[in-house]
Amino acid sequence: LCRELKVLGSFLNPYTHRRAAELIASGAIEIDRLISRQVSLEEAPGVIANPPALGEVKVLVVPGLG
Repeated sequence: LCRELKVLGSFLNPYTHRRAAELIASGAIEIDRLISRQVSLEEAPGVIANPPALGEVKVLVVPGLG
C-alpha cells in the first residue's frame, strides 16, 4: 500500500504582504477575531494532526506558552 499526497503551492503578489501589514497596523482588519485559540509549541503536533474544532478559524502557535 502507498499513501498518495497532493502538494499544492501558492504564490502571492510581492506587494500583498506590505498592504496586509498596513491594513492590520491601521486597524482596518481586526486580526484578534481571526485567532480562535493559542497553543504551545508542544501542543502543535496534536493540533496539526487533528481536524479543527467547529468554528475554529486560526490557531496561533506561541513558543513558550504554558
